[in-house]
Amino acid sequence: MSAIKNSRANKDMDKKSPWIPPRRVSVKIKLWSKDVPGLIMAVLLSVAGSQIGRAQDVIVLDSVPPTNTGGLEDILQGQVAGLLVKSWTGTAGSQSIINLRGLSLKGTDESTLPLFMVNGVPFIGSPSAVTGINPLSYYSADQIERVEIIKDIDQLAALGIQAPNGAINLIIKEGVSGLLRVLAKVAAGVDYFAGFDAEKDAFYNYNPAARKSVYAAQSLIHEQYISIDGGGDYGSYLFGLNNYNAAGGIENSGYQRQNLFVNAKYKISEPFYIRFYSNLALADREGRYAGQYNRDLSASELADEGFFMDDNKNVGLLSSIDLNYRFTPHLTVRSVAGLSYETAGRDLYIPSNILDGQVLAGSEAFKRQMLSVHTSLNYQHRFSDLLKVNITLGNQLVNSDCRMTSVEGSKGLESGGSDYVKVVNGYNANQTQAYSDSEPEKLLSFYGTFHWDYKEKLFLNMVGRADGSSLYKNKWAFYPALSLTYDMHQDLGVPVRFKTGYGRTGQRSGPERYRGELIGLGDYYGGNKLGITQLYAPFADAKSATIDQFDANVDVAIHKFVQVELTYFNKQYRDFTYMRYLPNTEGLDYAFETGGGIRLHGFELALQARWIQRKALAWSSRFNLAVHRNRVTKLPGEVAQTSLAYLSPVAVGDQVSSIIAYEGNEGRIIGNSQPSTFGGLTNELRMGNVSIGFTLTYGTGADAVLESYQSRYIAERLGAGFPLAAHETPFYFTTELPDGNTEYRGISDIEDVDFVRLNKFGLSYHFTDYLKKWKIKDAALTLSGENLLTFSAYKGLNPEENITGIRKANLGYTGTALPSSVVLGMKLTF
Repeated sequence: MSAIKNSRANKDMDKKSPWIPPRRVSVKIKLWSKDVPGLIMAVLLSVAGSQIGRAQDVIVLDSVPPTNTGGLEDILQGQVAGLLVKSWTGTAGSQSIINLRGLSLKGTDESTLPLFMVNGVPFIGSPSAVTGINPLSYYSADQIERVEIIKDIDQLAALGIQAPNGAINLIIKEGVSGLLRVLAKVAAGVDYFAGFDAEKDAFYNYNPAARKSVYAAQSLIHEQYISIDGGGDYGSYLFGLNNYNAAGGIENSGYQRQNLFVNAKYKISEPFYIRFYSNLALADREGRYAGQYNRDLSASELADEGFFMDDNKNVGLLSSIDLNYRFTPHLTVRSVAGLSYETAGRDLYIPSNILDGQVLAGSEAFKRQMLSVHTSLNYQHRFSDLLKVNITLGNQLVNSDCRMTSVEGSKGLESGGSDYVKVVNGYNANQTQAYSDSEPEKLLSFYGTFHWDYKEKLFLNMVGRADGSSLYKNKWAFYPALSLTYDMHQDLGVPVRFKTGYGRTGQRSGPERYRGELIGLGDYYGGNKLGITQLYAPFADAKSATIDQFDANVDVAIHKFVQVELTYFNKQYRDFTYMRYLPNTEGLDYAFETGGGIRLHGFELALQARWIQRKALAWSSRFNLAVHRNRVTKLPGEVAQTSLAYLSPVAVGDQVSSIIAYEGNEGRIIGNSQPSTFGGLTNELRMGNVSIGFTLTYGTGADAVLESYQSRYIAERLGAGFPLAAHETPFYFTTELPDGNTEYRGISDIEDVDFVRLNKFGLSYHFTDYLKKWKIKDAALTLSGENLLTFSAYKGLNPEENITGIRKANLGYTGTALPSSVVLGMKLTF
């Protein structure tokens, strides 16, 4: 969309070209408030957010049906073309898979996630490897005004290596000038499993009775929220707290989060103001169900899997201070400092009845922090009524560190011991694994943006950013971008706008590439301290992968009521780092190389329509469709001798997301783990004081490969070939076991996972008129539902449940059953 950088240009263009807003904003009917026009104008004219990126799509959270899960990403499902949010698990407090014009080649790899920001300040958005608790659940949707989606290359290049897969910016609500205002919200409801089939959660009728017993028929969800805000000539303030609690569809595996937040803006003097924001969250998720940890249990049959401990606790903090000083009406300097911090702890205990005579206990702690300082100088100048420029020069420093400590051990029970003896002593060197690690990085960046506006019809945007990382010997990389936008309205009177852009970003290599592969050491029995050692040397020539991106879109307005945007993008990934295996006299050695290439491209369609827009009646719709394809463009020579050997059956032109198995000792492509088409439809209707909204999501083109529980063989080598089982496919997977043998696992079936889901439903009724004598400014009753209906031919519980597209026999990387939910709430504003 528009690359316009200043609010005055936005206003002028909106007067002359009223058929299209300066940014595509998903606001039609505000479901939970009646003050729609004022909010829309505030969003359209706002320039808040990232200093170095402008949003292509803006979602005002009060305008879409809410989520009952507590994760902010679930609100965005089906709202933005090209943004895929997969509800893969029903475990409370978990993060959905988020993909914004990216490839989830590893479902748990944070390098595939977008960059997450709050008011332009980056924060830790990926779940830790210890607890898996979702950091996006630390923020209440009620404290967020809107979500900005950044995916065009001229905006992403300004973010450099931080945003290879797009960026999502949360804009926090500010206090409203005037008298003190209090907003209170209470909500309560239930999670439930409609038509739950325990056999589908127990890999092919294995132990279904114990599975079914831990799934509650209904479980409670409740939330309380209160905020206080106000403002005046001095500035504004907003502070509040929120409590969210979900008992969890699985018995005794609930999730709770409390957060306290403040957002204040003060004018020190006329040209100088300061903004402070802080959010502190406490999160806790319990596990009492063995099937959440490992559903391939060694015991053949269990009457109860509930005696189990998996206690996860997180503390999340985000604080920022924003200083803004205006020297002249044309020259402004801004400096923003932010700290994102998270500590995660996990205590795990599995008794011997579950592990068939072995007791497992472990404790892990993970601390992550990201300190960022961002300073920029902005200059705006109007040379004439025909020509305006907007120039920004900036510097950013991001210092991040991840520290992990882990101890885990198992032991057999002594004769006559209880089944529930805790492992507290008696470890020896082969019973205990201890690990400690730290991953620091300093990222120093310099950037500049130049925006040129000619006659408010031709817009040129140039971006250049240099990133220097402490991780690499060759530290610096340069990321330029250029975009051109042409508005045909003035010249031809046609409500059409074209935009095209080309540029470059980068993506970090994994830590083992630049520092060498590390292994944990240490045991308590021998008195050794926790430590690490190196398996092989780091790669001196390690660098970030390069991503070249081309964008082109056309925006058309029809009769001022319908807006259609069609976008084409093409991303070329190259220079990945991988290992090549080298034979030597002692076995194998390793050498790193860079190479290979992947292409991700596609079309995205977004349609917004205001069918009826009257005071007593309003009806609007939003529809989006994304068609994405990925292709291998280059493979290393003799790929079977590299760490990419799993891609040996793949040829140039095949999809890198292909699911690969064996047939008769030959590799075959048997499916695709990524949907090729996905999107959503949202409808909103307001009749007087009643508002109704719903969102449908859909996806097609992905497959699920179902491993067989019966067809499993362990051998040094299969002789005549894989012995096929009746009514199963001829394909199988292989896994190298620690003892040197190979496990051969048959594939029972291959299914498509196309689906359409009634993702969300919202209903609200405003009854403020009945409460005027109590000076209540707004009052509303709300009813919200989530995951109410799913239409799919998939035989499992949830068509999105398999992260890798493989339903493994032990259900690894397959989520727990996804519950439906219904919540009733009330909002009061005093």
